[in-house]
Amino acid sequence: MLEGFLETNVPVFRDSAIGKFFELNGAVRYTKNKSTDTLLDQSRSLDAVSWKVGGIYDVIDGVRLRATQSRDMRAAGFRELFQKTTPTEEGTAQGRVNNYFIAGTNKADDTPIYSGGNFTLAPEKADTTTAGIVVNPFRGFQMSLDWYQIKLRDAIANLSGQRVADLCTPEIDVLCHRITFSGSDRTNIVRVDAGAANVGRIEIRGFDFEASYRLPLADVFENSPGTLDFRFLLNHQYNFIVQQSADVPAIKYSGQSGPIVEGGDFYPTPKWMWNGVIGYSTDRFNATMTVRHVGKGILSVDRIGPEDPGYDPTVRNSITTNRVDSATYFNVAMSYKIPFSGDESDYVEVFGAIENLFDKKPPIAPGGGVSVGATAYPTNPVFFDTFGMRWKGGVRVRF
Repeated sequence: MLEGFLETNVPVFRDSAIGKFFELNGAVRYTKNKSTDTLLDQSRSLDAVSWKVGGIYDVIDGVRLRATQSRDMRAAGFRELFQKTTPTEEGTAQGRVNNYFIAGTNKADDTPIYSGGNFTLAPEKADTTTAGIVVNPFRGFQMSLDWYQIKLRDAIANLSGQRVADLCTPEIDVLCHRITFSGSDRTNIVRVDAGAANVGRIEIRGFDFEASYRLPLADVFENSPGTLDFRFLLNHQYNFIVQQSADVPAIKYSGQSGPIVEGGDFYPTPKWMWNGVIGYSTDRFNATMTVRHVGKGILSVDRIGPEDPGYDPTVRNSITTNRVDSATYFNVAMSYKIPFSGDESDYVEVFGAIENLFDKKPPIAPGGGVSVGATAYPTNPVFFDTFGMRWKGGVRVRF
């Protein structure tokens, strides 16, 4: 791999009539990557240019505006390119798809579904836009709000076998080249290639909010030791759109906390998620409590439950419920340093932590975690704790 990088900052003004400070910054990176498949004796090279431009504007003391625009590239990794292609067992739950071309209501078609790497993958391209404001109204307190938009093209993912079949109909001929039929009538599928693929475009939009406050206790009670730290982080994701091609309707996955999207590494989130941290620290002692909240969400936008408009228990994609409950987790950690010489840098530190303090059970959200639409968990392990309460402790020595 060959790589080159250039970065620059350009101060525009300082202490001007229109603001305290304004600066532009930019960076560009060139990457040349070569991949070789020794089994097929094939090689290919990819040239990629990524860049970023941004600016910060201090309007007055304690108020800063900021924005960035960037183009990022990611070439397929080793496993995505070279992982061995393996089939599922024909006729099992993982070796069957619904074939549009079979007449009647029973369209089940037993066929091996192949998954694995794909040497022809194109690199992912992402255009990211952010804009926000940072406010410092008084000493020790800071608050920021940022809007973000990510437009990802040629996203690399592992489609499910059924999704490949769904994108091969007379009206939608997007992935028919990844299906092998035994006859011209297409009523018998003998192979589905569901390996790594460039799935089209993904668009994500949302807001990030952060607030922090640092309070030395001596400012409140004279000669009191230690400092209190408070931090709160909130994410609101209101758009998560996936479209395989221009011929296929886009699917809006925002608010979904159940199955993963298209079996790839792209996870929509519940619309609201937040983390809170409270800490107390002295020279020797430190204690922290963390609270993580995952908001309620939809199990699957491809399903219809009693909570959704148009629900009918007789339709194929109906389910008994299409909602996933929220979950809140508490973690605590403490540590204490015991000096053993005249030098404060020589000490024994005793520490301990408890995760999921109240042993919160995960909500039911089956389907998330692997590419074929099944999972070893009855929940989505990306968001929800699957271990229960657990603790750890130890000793560190520094000298």
